[in-house]
Formats: sequence, structure tokens, C-alpha cells
Amino acid sequence: MSKSRTRVLWIEDKTQLELAYLVPPVLLDGNYDLEVAHNATQAVEILAHAWRGEFDLLVFDLDIPPGKWLEFQQFYKEHERQGQEPSMLGLELLAFIRRGGGMRFKVPSHSPLGELLYLTHRKYNTRPAGVFSIYTDLKRKELIELLDLQKQPDIQKKILIQKHAGMPRTALLKLLNALASMRE
Repeated sequence: MSKSRTRVLWIEDKTQLELAYLVPPVLLDGNYDLEVAHNATQAVEILAHAWRGEFDLLVFDLDIPPGKWLEFQQFYKEHERQGQEPSMLGLELLAFIRRGGGMRFKVPSHSPLGELLYLTHRKYNTRPAGVFSIYTDLKRKELIELLDLQKQPDIQKKILIQKHAGMPRTALLKLLNALASMRE
């Protein structure tokens, strides 16, 4: 009898390089069933509907495009590149999943998107989640609080990953292994 694989949703918009470079070690490991959402809309719809079953682990890029939901598009336009940093829609989605509300993103609970977001919050607010982004170091303090990692510096280093050129091919696999150990 084969053991079931851990289901992972990776929310990442720029997967061309990552798929070719970082995913092969994950596939060779054989312990993970990896699915990718390329924008905020896909992420929420995949998480809310979970057609093939719920996900065990979540991995977030902090800056993702909005997709088709008008509320995401409006937020993205309003916040993208107006300040010193991008909109961080992935961070807002992570905050919504954890807290039942975003930091800057607001949506009425009775709207269709609001219903999907609150359903996603109820399903996934305690699931292990990690961050794999070029903006991780910029948002590290917020992420530590959001993921309640204040007293776990060793875990912080393992699940809050700053993407950079020349990172090891096994970086995503190591992140998934650290998240999987949090489930046990």
C-alpha cells in the first residue's frame, strides 16, 4: 500500500524558471502533489472549491497579479507601484486566510468573492503556510506576526524563504519538508 502524498498549493505567478529549476527535486522526492495558482483569483477559487480535496500545505509568493475578480483588480491598480513596494496581493491573501480579513484588502462578506474568501479562511486558517518570494525579507516582521512565529526563529528560517539568484535547487523541497513537519 502506498502512502498518500501531501497536497500543496503553490501561489506563484512567475513559474517558468521555478518549474524548471525548483520543481524537479519536489517531484523526485515523491511525497508531494504540487498544484500551482498563477494569480489571486485562481488561488481563492482553487482553495474554496478544492475539487480534488483540500490542501495540506500552502506556499505564497507575496506579489501576485489579481486575475479576473474585479475587487482584486481594483486593489491591484490602487496599490501597485504607487509607493516604494508592489501591491503585495499575495500577502493580503495570506492575511485574509489567516485572520478572516486582509490588512489593506477589504471585501464585503456577502459578496461572491467575500463568500469565497471567508470559506477559504474557515478551511485553511490553521494549515501550515510558507512564503517563497523576492519580498520575504522586506515583509519578514509582518510575516512572523501573521504566521505566529515570534518564538520560533528556527522555523522562521525554514518557512520564510527569500528568493534570490543562485539559490539551491532544493529550496522549495526544503520549505515543503519544513511545513510538512509542522503538521505532525
